[in-house]
Amino acid sequence: MIAAADPTALAGGGARHLADYGVQVDFSIEEAAALELNAPFFFAATNPARPWVTLKLALSSDGKMNDPSGERRWISNELSRKEVHRLRANVDAIAVGLGTVRADDPELTARGAIRPRVPPMRVVFDKNADTPLTSTLVRTARETPTMVFAHHPPVPRLAALHNAGVDVFEAEDLPAALQALQGFGVQHLLVEGGARIAQEFLRQNLVDRLIIFQSPITLGTGALSPFDGLAADFRETLSRVPIVRRAEFGEDVMSVYALREA
Repeated sequence: MIAAADPTALAGGGARHLADYGVQVDFSIEEAAALELNAPFFFAATNPARPWVTLKLALSSDGKMNDPSGERRWISNELSRKEVHRLRANVDAIAVGLGTVRADDPELTARGAIRPRVPPMRVVFDKNADTPLTSTLVRTARETPTMVFAHHPPVPRLAALHNAGVDVFEAEDLPAALQALQGFGVQHLLVEGGARIAQEFLRQNLVDRLIIFQSPITLGTGALSPFDGLAADFRETLSRVPIVRRAEFGEDVMSVYALREA
């Protein structure tokens, strides 16, 4: 029983060989589930321009994603954060914007019970290569591959990051950066940035799976929403998008929206 055929040139005709020797071969057993599970692989086989992109958001009950008071570091609960580490363990790279680096100083590593054989690369979208040299990402760049994509970075900044072990690449825009990542073998990119980077990925239609962890807390006025600045009907459109997975983590609810077919 074969759920889905290999779409790449490496497919060796094994199913046909088995059939020639009298073995019954059945295709399309749980095909939809197989395509969803292996979506990054199938996408990479036919889309050389960029990786499969999953955007992860943690939102309050009123759709906001930052606490303007600065008192609350986490919107989602501990169970949700453990699930995020599981997600990280199954991707090739994790990306944020400069704002998240400055605000949260993240590690961007998979620290859950499931540890990846190869740690995912860490990516920062940073127009002027202003990622702080004192950030955790830079200080640990020699331990875990770390990339910064910048637009004509100043030579001193480029040199300083390079000397710290960070790979800096020039990219005119997000599509150019994504194509470069695809060239480095990244099939699945998890974007965890703040509101601005989320808005850009959504606005440019670069998101394939949108994962929302909805918390029961309310942040109120002054907090940013990743949907600000998008088309006025985006929320209504999202309500019609298929949800391919839904799970509860304590009081948080995780929903996975299929913005593009697997």
